[in-house]
Amino acid sequence: MSILRIFFFLSIAFTRFLYSQEILKEGYKVFPLPKNINTNNQEFGPSLTSDGKTLYFYSKRGSEYTDLYKSKLINGQWSNPISVDSLNSPYDDQSPYVYGQEQFIIFSSNRDGSLEFRLPNGQLGVSRDLYYSENINGRWSQPATLSDRINSEEMEENPYLHGNDLFFTRYPFGDPNSAKIYKAPLIGNNLYSAEPLPSPINLPGTSNFAAVVSPDGKYLYFSSNRPGGYGGYDLYRSKINSDGSYSAPENLGPEINTAGNEAYLIVNPTDNSLLFCRKNPNESYDLYAAIKDEVENPPEPVSNEPKVARIPPSKPIKKIPDVKAKSNLGIKLEPEIPTIQSDTKPPLLSMEEDKNPPMKNPVIESIAETLRVKKKLSLNNINFEQNSSDLKSESLPVLDAIRDFLMEYTENRIKVTGHTDLTGDLVFNVQLSWDRAEAVKKYLISKGIKPYRIHTDGKGSTQPLVNGTDPESNKANRRTEFTLID
Repeated sequence: MSILRIFFFLSIAFTRFLYSQEILKEGYKVFPLPKNINTNNQEFGPSLTSDGKTLYFYSKRGSEYTDLYKSKLINGQWSNPISVDSLNSPYDDQSPYVYGQEQFIIFSSNRDGSLEFRLPNGQLGVSRDLYYSENINGRWSQPATLSDRINSEEMEENPYLHGNDLFFTRYPFGDPNSAKIYKAPLIGNNLYSAEPLPSPINLPGTSNFAAVVSPDGKYLYFSSNRPGGYGGYDLYRSKINSDGSYSAPENLGPEINTAGNEAYLIVNPTDNSLLFCRKNPNESYDLYAAIKDEVENPPEPVSNEPKVARIPPSKPIKKIPDVKAKSNLGIKLEPEIPTIQSDTKPPLLSMEEDKNPPMKNPVIESIAETLRVKKKLSLNNINFEQNSSDLKSESLPVLDAIRDFLMEYTENRIKVTGHTDLTGDLVFNVQLSWDRAEAVKKYLISKGIKPYRIHTDGKGSTQPLVNGTDPESNKANRRTEFTLID
């Protein structure tokens, strides 16, 4: 071996030694969490409430899919984890980020409602998108996808909110080795398009994911398989400079990183201890803690709460099969929605009038024709009781026309999407619109349509046709959309 190569490897070893001395100079004890937390079924992605007393994570225990779990710190011991059933779906639910004292949660899922797309080999792929739920009177609201500027046909995971920045991981379907860390600005109540972090965080030819910011805002922690580590994936930290740039990442050293994989680190805001995941060779992922040898005066918790009370969701869950692909900025490409209404209401979109209408109800006939030709329509004459999902009787003839169409075209499925007006609470409106779409589905099922042929969605007040709250604007925005699925 040449002298140059020997010098190169000695330099790497010395650099790793310096990094470990700087990061761990205070002395840490590293140990796995107790056996009621860790199992043989993989535990990942810890997240703590701001007081450090409630732990969220995800695991494959009891299922072939990952689910979200929750444990409480009681008298210094973590309680037996319970499944967060109100958030979990029949598919993968993972990467929880819980905000403050459980005001809201952001997590990743490939549940019904996540974007589906056709792979080059002809198989159907399902993306993993970021979902949002708000704690309302102690109960989690119906999960809703984040902005389409965030979710894409790729995989979005590992959300973390610091101040007015949302960090997350994105990688192509089936290619986690190309994972990059992204950051999206949160301005007011709006999330804007995300950009990948620059070098030296995202390095070409490496996988980088699960970024978090220290409670004091000074450091970015993340996992990477870049050269010079101790194993497969190691944990790194980078100083955040005053101009927003990042210093060269430092490996956290051999007490944290091993010959296996380490990832998903968070910093406990109450004492600056570390919580992370470790996979030893030939073992499953488990949760570990790294605590300073002596903590005489734990620092006061540092709040990293943004200025807004919530992140507005895009839509509640439910499957949208064969949806159009999204653009590079993550904006859905949807066809124009023709609108059909009864004769007693002013049309939102003009339609050519039939000079010689048939004896049958022209509205009913146009519903079937529009679905057959346009494959998408919007109706504002499906009415419900106020602030309720109870259908009014005058809505039933229109729904019967939808039913007749589905009975004739038995190969088609349909997506029902509810919309509300701009008045009222955003989260309530999202839930209400989804409940109303579900009510339409239940009625169609009662008329003989198989449940698997009907998918529901609800967008609340997030996609108004008219920007106003006067009676005519409210009438226009309260609508039910139907999208035909081949």
